[in-house]
Formats: sequence, structure tokens, C-alpha cells
Amino acid sequence: MKRFIEVEQQLKARGVRLTDQRRLVVRRTVAYLHFTAEELVKDVRGIDASVARGTIYRTLALMHEAGVVEKHDFRYGPPNYEVTFGNAHHDHLMCVQCGEIIEFQEPRWERLQDEVVKRYGYQLLSHTHKLYGLCAACQRRPVKHVEHPPHLHVEEVVA
Repeated sequence: MKRFIEVEQQLKARGVRLTDQRRLVVRRTVAYLHFTAEELVKDVRGIDASVARGTIYRTLALMHEAGVVEKHDFRYGPPNYEVTFGNAHHDHLMCVQCGEIIEFQEPRWERLQDEVVKRYGYQLLSHTHKLYGLCAACQRRPVKHVEHPPHLHVEEVVA
């Protein structure tokens, strides 16, 4: 409940008007670790069927603009979202077969990237590390062919 209140305060501070329906979307959003927009739609409409899909998507977009949620394109399936407001920086490890996502922190990578940024005279605004592979459980199963392996891409910068 504390996280919901903090996120709600951040949205209000950014000028987002919170109707009862938007408040429900926010409350359900902070209950997840990672989720797709359609998972959120199913969850919210399971609680209140009168909440329009458009309301849910618009609220998610407002949360993104306010810096409360981050959108991740993991290149396997639809984009995933996570509430990042108030959370420490972390990176992601994703299983390309089952979709499991593990969050982790690696201080050595952080130091190395700081060295690289300094070497090239950059001011770091944002970054992300996404590692793709097969989790231990999927390594024991027959491997499905991965049609579209991940490729380098530019993501929207959310600073």
C-alpha cells in the first residue's frame, strides 16, 4: 500500500488527474513485478469490467511519461512494463523460451560502464542491460527454435 501511495503522489505532482478508474489501474500496476499491457487489462477488467481498455492503456502511458513505469522491449513477445519509481537500478536476464525475467545488480558492470562513459566524455542519462538465454528449467526441455533472435536496437531514453 505504501508503494501505491508514493506512486499516486508522484503522478499527482506531475499533474495527472486520478479518477477512481485510473486509481484502480495504478493500484493493480504496482502489484506486479513485470507485466504486459494486456495482462494489466485482464487483471483490471476482472475487478471492474466497466474500465475501458483505452483508459488502461492511457493510464499506463501517463505513468510512463511521469517516470513511474518503464517499458521494456525484450524482443520476445509484447513489451513488458515495470514500476521503476523508487526502485534501485537493476538489469534483466530473460529466458527466450519460457519468458522468465530475473532482475539482478552487478556492481562490476556499473563501475566498468562508468569508466567507459568517462573515457568518451559522455554524461550518462540512462542505460539498460538485457541478457537473453535459457533458464535452467528450459535447458532440460526440448529446445524450441527461436525464430527472431535478439538484435541490437535503440530504446527510448527515459531519464
